[in-house]
Amino acid sequence: MRYEVYLDERRTLVNAKYEEARLFSKSILTLAAGAFGLSLTFIGQIAPKPETVYMLRYSWFYFLFSIIFTLISFRTGHDACTRQIEIIEEKVKAESIKANSKKSNTQDKKPEPKNYLTFITKLLNITSLFLFIIGILYLICFCSYNLRL
Repeated sequence: MRYEVYLDERRTLVNAKYEEARLFSKSILTLAAGAFGLSLTFIGQIAPKPETVYMLRYSWFYFLFSIIFTLISFRTGHDACTRQIEIIEEKVKAESIKANSKKSNTQDKKPEPKNYLTFITKLLNITSLFLFIIGILYLICFCSYNLRL
């Protein structure tokens, strides 16, 4: 495989990965807000005197925190990209300095810098997904119980 083909393919896959992550966050945000709105409609029109209101409150709690975690992940994702750019620039600068110097010293080897913001962003996204799923389960339980009455 030619190197140019490899670079084009890699660039396409990296862009697809970032677009998929962006769409995931937007989808969780939209779904959690929509489920919250749906629960308000349900309680107002279908079950005006509901029982097991605690289930509805729990679902609202989980939807709210799902939304909050998703919004925070947008910020940490942005900061993670900024930090990764800095890491790459530092690495290129260090390689340029090393290439311009005549002597090569292997003892100067620094450990690869870590981008902990990517881990935090992934953790926030996974947590947001689980909170959304738990909120949906509570909402389903609330709706099914109150439809039987």
